[in-house]
Amino acid sequence: MKPHALLLPLVLATQAHAADFATRVAAAKAATTKLEGFAYDTAMGPAIHHVLVPCVPKGTDPGRGGEFVLVANVDAAGRPSAIEARPDTPLARCFAKGFGGLRLQPPPKRPSPYPVLVEMQTRR
Repeated sequence: MKPHALLLPLVLATQAHAADFATRVAAAKAATTKLEGFAYDTAMGPAIHHVLVPCVPKGTDPGRGGEFVLVANVDAAGRPSAIEARPDTPLARCFAKGFGGLRLQPPPKRPSPYPVLVEMQTRR
């Protein structure tokens, strides 16, 4: 068997995983276009802040945290699951772990589970 033939399934699996992430991000963005989705997204602000603060490295450089995108599902009881953050950085891992421990307010009924998105961007 040729070596490149062994890599093909890995490449295809990686591409499918990227498409799944992009699809989930698009679904979460679409959910915020509805009034109840926008309100839910806005209401998550304090919880996001609570989880983020302990994850940001100490210092005065505003870019010290980096950037990441997190997508998750929230069930009817407000429990996050299927949490995925990219790129995989220390800040993203810390935030994802903390986000997974949250109990959010119950999301809108549809779609279920409810997709949420956190786009963290720090600038210098």
